[in-house]
This record gives sequence, structure tokens and C-alpha cells, in this order.
Amino acid sequence: MRQAEEITWAGGEHPFRLDIGALRTIEQRSDAGVSVVLLRLLGQQWKADDVLTPIRLGLVGGGMSEREARSTVEKALDTTSLFALSLTAAEILRRFIMFDGDDQPGEAQAGEAISPTRSRTAEPAGQPISGPEPR
Repeated sequence: MRQAEEITWAGGEHPFRLDIGALRTIEQRSDAGVSVVLLRLLGQQWKADDVLTPIRLGLVGGGMSEREARSTVEKALDTTSLFALSLTAAEILRRFIMFDGDDQPGEAQAGEAISPTRSRTAEPAGQPISGPEPR
């Protein structure tokens, strides 16, 4: 799993982290897989727990106590709509269930090409070069 990441949101700037236990808790609370929860958030088809649970558990995973995390989320609810918080919840889930290309775990195998290369003797259409180049 990834390390905690700083996110600025309606409740301030805090480290967030979701480990596998937190992801499973989100699934249990929402009765759906985390990717389904993310899609509900992105598609604006969410339930309140789809929004609040990833934020609260992300704060706890980032090092905040459960009590402080609940209080922080409640304070954010006093000043921010659930809709605005749904964007934060989606970003938290995205960061911890999806990896960017450069952020893939592990290393490339020895001799594995990073990008496909074309033969120096082939034209762009893939035909071998034969004879002198046209003028």
C-alpha cells in the first residue's frame, strides 16, 4: 500500500491513507466494492456513507485518532456541502486504489523494453527499405 499523502480539503490540510483494512471497511459500510463506490462518487450517485467513510478512514490512516477524525469531518460538514466533500472522497479513493503510470509497484524485468521500438531498416509503414532513397 501507498504511504500517506497530504490533501488540502474543506477540513484543512491533512495526511490521508487507506490501507486494505480501511478499503474493506468502506466496502462493508457501502455494501459495494471500492471501485463501485468511486464510480458512484464520480457519477454523483453516492450515499452519505460513500462520502464520509473514505474521508474519516483516510484521516485515521494518515495518523489522526478516530475521535479527532470524526470531529474533523463533522466540522467540515458544518461549512461544506456533502457534494463538495464527495469530490474529496473520490480523490482519496482514487489515490489509494489507482496507481499512476510512474507509480507502479515493482520494477521492470531485466531486458524489458519500456517503449516499443521500430527497426532502423523499416519505413513507417513497416516495409523494409530497399534501394536508394527517393529524391
